[in-house]
Amino acid sequence: MPDAGTDVLPAIPYTIALYLRISHEDGRGESNSITNQRDMIRAYIAGRREFENAAISEYVDDGESGESMDRRDYRRLMTDVERGAVDCIVVKDLSRIGRVMLDVDDILMNYLVTRGVRFIAINDGYDSFKHSLSNLELAMINLVNQHYNRDLAQKSITARLVKMKRGECLYLAPFGYKKSGTEKNRLVPDDEAAGYVRLMFSLACEGRRPVEIAQMLNAQGVPSPSVYKSGNGCKNIWTQAVDPDFCFWTNYAVRKIIMNEVYLGKAISNRLRVIEPGTGKTTPRPRKEWIIVDGAHEALVSETDFKKAQLVLPRKRCGDAPGHIFGNKVKCPTCGHAMVHYTKSNPRFKCGTVKFTAHYGCRTHTVLQSDLEKIVLTSVRALVSELIDREELELSALKRAANEKTELAGRIKTEENAVRLLEESIAKNFTALVSGKLSKDAFVKKKEIINGAITQKNAALETLRGRLCELTTGRDDVEGRLAELRLLLTVDRVDRALVDLTIDKILVHGERDIEIVWADGWDGETVKKRLKPSKF
Repeated sequence: MPDAGTDVLPAIPYTIALYLRISHEDGRGESNSITNQRDMIRAYIAGRREFENAAISEYVDDGESGESMDRRDYRRLMTDVERGAVDCIVVKDLSRIGRVMLDVDDILMNYLVTRGVRFIAINDGYDSFKHSLSNLELAMINLVNQHYNRDLAQKSITARLVKMKRGECLYLAPFGYKKSGTEKNRLVPDDEAAGYVRLMFSLACEGRRPVEIAQMLNAQGVPSPSVYKSGNGCKNIWTQAVDPDFCFWTNYAVRKIIMNEVYLGKAISNRLRVIEPGTGKTTPRPRKEWIIVDGAHEALVSETDFKKAQLVLPRKRCGDAPGHIFGNKVKCPTCGHAMVHYTKSNPRFKCGTVKFTAHYGCRTHTVLQSDLEKIVLTSVRALVSELIDREELELSALKRAANEKTELAGRIKTEENAVRLLEESIAKNFTALVSGKLSKDAFVKKKEIINGAITQKNAALETLRGRLCELTTGRDDVEGRLAELRLLLTVDRVDRALVDLTIDKILVHGERDIEIVWADGWDGETVKKRLKPSKF
């Protein structure tokens, strides 16, 4: 660490950003705590005369991994840097910014340098304005941090598996339970919610189907799991898109509870596999990979009643199967929910919300799947044809610009020759200076004039090269898009890939009124169609 009080830079007003970060894996030890980082950085600043009148702001990411750069306060810091509100960033060490070598290198060597922002990592002795590390030293520090991050992640996974096998609950307590106030990660019944769970199992044992149970719960004003947990102080609870303050019971929610073996007193973990770290994307694991611990907490239902309740569950659930071509795309515009897909006869979509609540005022409108497929195929072809026309016009314009490319190439060559001659003139003037034919003052004056001319020429070259690059790459891009669009015109049926590629959602306003909203990147007009009457 550089010695305090020995700085010789003049006192200047700084806006200093303190960036503090700790991940769950780093633990809460004194060496890494947010409080310790804050005290260390403030002591460092207080001991330097140059920072006497500095304005200080804090950016804190508590519980955020250094492997991902997608952190709330880190993003806020970079936004402030972008708008020029930060002059200097101070951290405890480089690993606080991140543990991925390429990301940290890019921040320090490119992003902050080009914006004139000073960066100080106290423990690493790094100050981009005074005591900068060599590229090799910086790379070594980043490499160690990246290796440490992988090692830490592996230790964290091992520790979690040990806890899972002990029957500890490492996730949000399921409806009907809460975390024990005395025993960490242990579930105990939540008296009120546990009563609702027992009621559901009791009704199921009487032969009530999930739809009926959901309707009864809504009629009695029983709060849904998200409403209940939100009311009890839980954060990051899922809410409705249309009306965040209102939630209701559905047959799916009831079915999920009745099928959950956690109510038998079992701790069930390791049910999901992470697809890509840092994205939150997961996929279900096969049951044989689950970690199940019997008797981990108090059961809310007996084994006999649990088995009896399973008998009311339908063998095949009506709904939006993930593999369906319109899965989660066909929406009711009134409540915002995905419409239910019925397949028994004439596959069709119908809003299911109206069965459970009148809160939104949804209508019982229905649309045939076959009608949707026809409309989607026709609309996609029309949109693709329109986009092809646009791209062909742009390609024609780029082809006409071929003469401009030739002219640009010639101008670039001329400007490059001019820069070369100017640089040679500086060398000639230096030779004249050494031989005594040119005075020092005359040499300096000539050099300033020539350097100014070189700067202007280089700026012009950059503009010309940028324009030439636009013309060259632009044509390749347009031709590539045209090839992809023409391939879409050959599609003769609707499949899931086509729907995901082109459609954001399909809104069913009435039995024969539908609206197609295109996905991002497909800048066609929203399509509204009126279908001919159909018999169901």
